Amino acid sequence: MAHVRREAALVLCVLSLIPLAVYHPVERDDAVDATQFTVAFFATLLTGEAVIFALTFSAASSWPSLRAIDSHIAFREWVFIGWIAALFTACGLLGKSGISLTYGAELFILANIFGVFSFLRLFGLASIGGRNRLLRQTLASALTGPQPRVPLDDPVVAAYLGALDQAISTNDPTGIRHLVAQLVNAQVTPAESASSVALRMEVLHRLTRAALVRGADPVVVVSCGESLIDSVLQQAHKLPDPSVVLGELSRYLAWLGSTSRLMSVRGIASGRAARELIAMSVDSRLRILLAVDPDPKMFDSADQVGSVITDPVGVLVWARDFTEFQGAHQANALYSVFQLLTGTKFMGNYWDGDSVIGALRVALFSPSERTASPDADAARQLFGSAEEFDRFWALVSVNAVATLRDSRVGHPPELIRPEFTPDPQLLGAYLRSFASHRWFESARDAHEALLSLVSRSDGTRSPWHLAGNRTTAQGLRTPAPRTEPRERPAAMVLSIACRLAPLEPDGSETELRAFLAGLPTQALAATDELAARVLPGGTHEGEPGDAVVHGLRVMQLVGAHTRV
Repeated sequence: MAHVRREAALVLCVLSLIPLAVYHPVERDDAVDATQFTVAFFATLLTGEAVIFALTFSAASSWPSLRAIDSHIAFREWVFIGWIAALFTACGLLGKSGISLTYGAELFILANIFGVFSFLRLFGLASIGGRNRLLRQTLASALTGPQPRVPLDDPVVAAYLGALDQAISTNDPTGIRHLVAQLVNAQVTPAESASSVALRMEVLHRLTRAALVRGADPVVVVSCGESLIDSVLQQAHKLPDPSVVLGELSRYLAWLGSTSRLMSVRGIASGRAARELIAMSVDSRLRILLAVDPDPKMFDSADQVGSVITDPVGVLVWARDFTEFQGAHQANALYSVFQLLTGTKFMGNYWDGDSVIGALRVALFSPSERTASPDADAARQLFGSAEEFDRFWALVSVNAVATLRDSRVGHPPELIRPEFTPDPQLLGAYLRSFASHRWFESARDAHEALLSLVSRSDGTRSPWHLAGNRTTAQGLRTPAPRTEPRERPAAMVLSIACRLAPLEPDGSETELRAFLAGLPTQALAATDELAARVLPGGTHEGEPGDAVVHGLRVMQLVGAHTRV
């Protein structure tokens, strides 16, 4: 809008000079002398701008584009006024019109005044700070357009991403930092932040991919990545739907950690790059958890007190996404879910074997122990019944089980981080957080639960459908693959089987083996294959179902210290 106001002021000045030329024309010689002087100054300004432009900008550069530079320095308006002045001067000389000569001389004076303004604006772009200011404004203008979401092939966005790819390909850390800073500091209103968040996620992925496969400096990538993530978290309270944004970001970071480990082990990525990206994944997921936690252990300002997610559907959206890909702090997230849905804290310890989801079911649907609070009432209204509650968390566990890291792949010591280790007890704690949520006890009931999970579709008011609609409506996508539970039959079987597996070493495996024996041969073989991949004790050797039974014993490692 600044250039519109500038053009309007220019038109007003041009029109205001007409009465002066009509009622107070000057002599022909005076007009010619004035014109000669102003034309000389006009040429001097034009030459100066050409020199600065040639020394500052590359002819092949699309960021900043010529259009953006022109809009900033008002070059076209300046040259247009000079052309109009020359036209009136020439017409005055040919037609011997004092009015036209006078008006041409006045327009040249106006053009020179405007030229000085243009020259100063261009001189400001000669510094990196000036260019960054221009590019921040250009990005912000593009991201707050009339469209609800600006596509990545938008000319301005495409030029920005092209400049980023060029800086990555030439291994220019300074250029990368400046480009990321331009995006982070672009002023975008929260109501129009969807495009800004999507672009931040795209830039984050391009940077991490460059560190893994293109040899970019991982320290620079992590520094820029953390600034992108921090910018999202700082605006989280103001986002229209923070649950979807933080959920997608959590999924991506968990996927990034698993992918970095796998690519490092296979020799595709350097160990240094994988180590830095895994550390960023772990630390950033903790910051996301603190932003969602209604009672965080630490915060930097009063704005960070309280959860950024305030509605129960948003809690389910975030919990569903946060628990995929075996990301760091997965089990800790359930504490925040419990408090957000009940209004009270969960006082147990999942390392001792306490069940957060089981306690949540009791707090919401137990006839004698249900929690009475506005948050709990809203959660009960959302789930509707204990059956819908069980179905939602069963579907969540399907995706969580299906995306566990491959236990057959080694975990280099340099990639070990808190909550990102090959420790089977940690894996057992993650798996047990779902397995301890049990609403059946026999193999027959487990078969019925599996049949319902596989065959029943979710209604429009089901929690799973509502959570999916929220994610779809936001339209935010990341490279982390998203698959519906119905497309993961082996994970469905394993998620039901884990709820029959004994949680104590002296527990009976009779019902679990009876459940597995009643499965079709192909379904059991696929489940054995999944268990052998994601569970450290699973193996294809032995009878059908042994991989599931032996693999699920990892849950018995949790709470061993309490048994002693």
